[in-house]
Amino acid sequence: MQFKDLEWKDVISDDVIVCSHCEINLCGVIKMEFRINHEPEENKHILYCFGKGSIRRLQPEKYGSIESAKNAAYRIYSNEMERIKKAVDYLVYTENSNNND
Repeated sequence: MQFKDLEWKDVISDDVIVCSHCEINLCGVIKMEFRINHEPEENKHILYCFGKGSIRRLQPEKYGSIESAKNAAYRIYSNEMERIKKAVDYLVYTENSNNND
């Protein structure tokens, strides 16, 4: 399933994205946050994920490019949205089943 694109806010210095940030807030109930920082010494982009459950990462992940890090963030976001959709679909199904009894 395709979900909406993430909206990133980039901080650029010397033509390099040094930091990129994205927040998703679903109805004030579920909040996801992604931060990507450029590590100049290793020339890597470090992805930090904040939120509840499976979205939160205790250890940041390193990527060779900003696009790779953003693609990884989108995969994490999509997986979480799919999990939420399944839970909502199940609740709607069980509610409809209870109403038909």
